[in-house]
Amino acid sequence: MAPGTVTVAREGPRASVTWDRPPLNVFDIPLLTELAAALRSEPVRSAHVVVVGGARHRWSAGFSVEDHMADRVHPMFAAFRDVLTAFSELPPPIVARVEGPCLGGGLEMLLACDLAIAGASATFGQPEIRLGVFPPFAAAVMESAVGPQRAAELLLLGETLGAERAAAIGLVSRVVPEEALEAEVDRTATRLCGLRREALVLLKSAMRREGSSVASRLARAEKIYLEELMRLPSAEEGLRAFLEKREPVWPAGGP
Repeated sequence: MAPGTVTVAREGPRASVTWDRPPLNVFDIPLLTELAAALRSEPVRSAHVVVVGGARHRWSAGFSVEDHMADRVHPMFAAFRDVLTAFSELPPPIVARVEGPCLGGGLEMLLACDLAIAGASATFGQPEIRLGVFPPFAAAVMESAVGPQRAAELLLLGETLGAERAAAIGLVSRVVPEEALEAEVDRTATRLCGLRREALVLLKSAMRREGSSVASRLARAEKIYLEELMRLPSAEEGLRAFLEKREPVWPAGGP
C-alpha cells in the first residue's frame, strides 16, 4: 500500500483537511501522526469551519491490520489517541464529508466530528470483532452516539450498514446522492460561516460531553484490549488470518 499524505487547504474562512492513502485510505501510524499535526495547524484552528474527508471518494476502510499486531499496537493506539485529542481540541465546527467505506477506525474517527454528510453509497461498520479484536474508542463512546442496543448491534455483530441506515440510527447527519455531496457539504459550510464564529466555538464547548468521562472510558477499553485481549492464546489469530486471506481458527472456548 502506498504511503499516505494529509493536505490542508484554506479558502477564506473555510479549512479543508484531506487524507490520501490509496486505494482505501487505510490509516497507519505515520498517516495518523501527520493528521494530528494538520488538525493542530494554524490555518485549521483559526478557521470558521473545518471540512474533513478522504481523497479519491473514500473516507477510510480503517486502520492498518499490521499496526494491530502486538509489537505495534501500543504506538498505534497512542497515535490514534493523539488524533482524537486534536479533534476534540479543535475550536471550529468539524463537518465530515463521507464517501465510500467508513469502517473500523474510520468510523471511530467519524464519531469525533460534529456533523457528518454522507453520499448514498457510503458504508459503515465496526468489523473488528470478526478478527477477534474490538475498537476501544467505539466501545467507549458508541453507546452515547446511537444508544445501547444499536451500539451492541454494531460492535458485537460487526455488520456493515448502508448510508440510510447509518442516518436512521444517528451515525451521520444526512444522506444525499453522490453527485450532490460536494454541493451539500459546501452549503453546510457556507451556512456555518454565516454564523458568528465565537458563538459556534462557545456552543461546541457547552455541548461537549465531560472530557474526563470519555477519557476514562477510553483508557479502560484500551487497558482491557492491551492487558487482557492481547494476552489471550492466539490473540493475533484473526489478524493473521486476514493478512493471509484465510478463515481464522479459534482456540477451543473462543478467540
